[in-house]
Amino acid sequence: MDTYVYAIASVSLVSVISLLGVFALSVKPRSLSVITFVLVSLATGAMLGNAVVHLIPESFENVIDGHISSFAVSLLMLAGFLVCFVLEKGLNFHCHHAGAMHHDPDHCEQGGCEAEESSHAHKHIHPTGHMSLMAHALDNFTDGILIGVTYLVSIPAGIATTVAIISHEIPMEFGGFGVLVKAGFKPWQAVFINFLSAIVALIGTILVLVFGTMIKSLPMYLTPIGAGIVLYIVAAGLVPMLQQERNPKRSFVQISIMTAGVAAMVAAKMFEAWLGG
Repeated sequence: MDTYVYAIASVSLVSVISLLGVFALSVKPRSLSVITFVLVSLATGAMLGNAVVHLIPESFENVIDGHISSFAVSLLMLAGFLVCFVLEKGLNFHCHHAGAMHHDPDHCEQGGCEAEESSHAHKHIHPTGHMSLMAHALDNFTDGILIGVTYLVSIPAGIATTVAIISHEIPMEFGGFGVLVKAGFKPWQAVFINFLSAIVALIGTILVLVFGTMIKSLPMYLTPIGAGIVLYIVAAGLVPMLQQERNPKRSFVQISIMTAGVAAMVAAKMFEAWLGG
């Protein structure tokens, strides 16, 4: 019984971290713009570091253990990357189609075009926002499974895993909030949706506690897919956003914050290694 209590409490704590963005709800729009600028840069570095330092090496650890082939891992990463490409294509097509509908000539003659165009622009969410949520939910689900599996081994192992996950989740949550706001979500929507995607971790843990080791192999397949998704978001979504900045001073700040995001992921990995060693 203690194992179940510790596991649920730990994954609940990890999920609550997603509410860190609530502190931005009282911030004025001008200040929020500055915060978003910082957080998107942080997210770019944190997600890049998460993919290269955490997800990809963890994907190939199973190859070393003989549970899966390196070829299969590579294919799963490509699958994650391509799924995001197709998803973004579909979202862009939907937005383009909706925009064409708003520009119907007969409707514009009646004076409704301008108002609906404004409404459509207001509602438009950049595909990066949707893909970021998908990657976040997948990452949280695998984290939840990992927490459940390690608690089944021992309570100390579960606590160590929880601390390690929290260490890399904090910069990811701050950055993820910034990405959602930049993509077009309102701040309160970003906090709420971020929290919903974090609850997926609780589902992962509960599944492990109920079904035991039957699903412990899921992360072996989900982690490389998640790596492909995160790499696509960084390469096709976040980096192009940063490249739009032309001011030298602001660009330097972006690079510095992005580097800090990568450094945070490297430090988290070293901390995990220290806990495990």
